[in-house]
Amino acid sequence: MSSITWNLSHSALIEKPFQYTAETTFRTKKTASPVYTAAAIVDAIRPKINGTEIDTRQIGSHLLYGQQTAFHSYGLSMDLFPFSLPLLKYGSEPPNYVTPAGTQQESIQFIYQYKQALGTAALTTHYIFFLGCKMNTLEISVTSQGLVEAKTDWIVGEITAPSASSGLTTPTLVDFSGITTPAISNIDGGSTPFSINGVSYPIKEFKIKWDNNLIADDFNGSGLVDQITTGGIKITGSFQTPVGKDLLLETKMHDFPQTGVPAVYTFKTGVMVCNMTGFKLVSDDNPSIAGPTDTMKHTYNFEALTAALATA
Repeated sequence: MSSITWNLSHSALIEKPFQYTAETTFRTKKTASPVYTAAAIVDAIRPKINGTEIDTRQIGSHLLYGQQTAFHSYGLSMDLFPFSLPLLKYGSEPPNYVTPAGTQQESIQFIYQYKQALGTAALTTHYIFFLGCKMNTLEISVTSQGLVEAKTDWIVGEITAPSASSGLTTPTLVDFSGITTPAISNIDGGSTPFSINGVSYPIKEFKIKWDNNLIADDFNGSGLVDQITTGGIKITGSFQTPVGKDLLLETKMHDFPQTGVPAVYTFKTGVMVCNMTGFKLVSDDNPSIAGPTDTMKHTYNFEALTAALATA
């Protein structure tokens, strides 16, 4: 006889898209008529929960006297095939302390609605809330023959235990049927989507990452993160381009000191564009392999002072 007498859960039993709403108060669930926006297109979510247990010892024994729970930390990794900007801007847009909406200054919360069993064959709807969420890192990448992908990593104030009750009053939630926009392909940005200082280059791979170095503060008596603040933002990335376009990039890599310039990557015309300033090349890998087994390509790493996502 099997030890499993209930139906097992999986991602196909998620009933509604993973979706979010802006918080009014950090790490406090909005219950009265919250309006949610879908995070789309979500490929994977990975909650992270860690408990801190403090050991207590006493003379007269090799063994622990006890352990005391001191803190719970929470996080979330989410992979997407994005087709719009609002969610991504929580990782790319520096905090605006006057109008925080849609920037790193604003915290959001997610709702996760799915079915699971409770020891029997019956499956019932359950809810988990991710409260006090801010995006620590955002990485957007695209390769030839591939789709635009985004990998996000969040610091979370609290992830609630699963409950059969949402506790929400008249929420506005998005259904899967409400997500119809296609994923963005590498061809949507045109044949030369990347330009450096006004010069366009053919690209085989492109990647950019925002690291917001979030500061998670906790204070006595809480046991949870009490506030999350943006630290020093670092913007890095890489791209691969074939040898032969010109010698501008080789010269720039050689120059000392190198002058920062503007750069633009168009993921999809009129929908998703990354505008960079203070763009500098920091390393180059250009192998020559016997055979030959590949054509010569530069793989440059870069840094930028700013990188803003926009529609143009």
